Amino acid sequence: MRQSAVSFQTEGLSFEGVMVQPDDGSGPWPGVVICHPHPLHGGNMDNNVVLALALGLAEEGFVTLRFNFRGVGGSEGEHTEGEKEFQEVLGALDLVKAWPDTNAKTGLAGYSFGTSVILGHSELYGEADAIALVSPPFRAVEGTPLKDSKVPALIVTGDRDKLVDSTQLDAELAGFSHSPQFKLFDGGDHFWYGQEARLVPEVGRFFTEHLK
Repeated sequence: MRQSAVSFQTEGLSFEGVMVQPDDGSGPWPGVVICHPHPLHGGNMDNNVVLALALGLAEEGFVTLRFNFRGVGGSEGEHTEGEKEFQEVLGALDLVKAWPDTNAKTGLAGYSFGTSVILGHSELYGEADAIALVSPPFRAVEGTPLKDSKVPALIVTGDRDKLVDSTQLDAELAGFSHSPQFKLFDGGDHFWYGQEARLVPEVGRFFTEHLK
């Protein structure tokens, strides 16, 4: 696979990212943007889950873009607790769609804080053909406008995740107009250390189903 450092502009700010794509020349491929966990707790685009998804999905025939939210690494701006971070997600989606080796299908994935940004902003839903949410905090699922969206969605979490109450989540998902696919992993906690190889194929299966 081939990795390329990239940058893009959104709302007057510059953001850094890394594009990963297969190198077998069989493209164009669907693109997937991946949003990282909480910046104030060390989250960035090289987080273990984000990196595993970026590389693993590229091996399965996707072009992936991971990037740093505002105020993280070389990305400009200041953290806004998810209020404005959707702007750089839109910019990242624009970039992956314009990439020479992507086709017309685009996925959006988030992990932890990254899912909160996605769940909180309906502006993103018209730009993605499928959305995968890894370990979304329950409070982000409760009031999300995704409940009224028709975009296919997947929620993946572990049964030992203290930030995601899977029993509450079941009842909450019943309120979605189009029920997301839901996968609960035995023995998985919020951080997925050592569990990445279980997670990536499930997300890859979902995106293959909806983007290929």
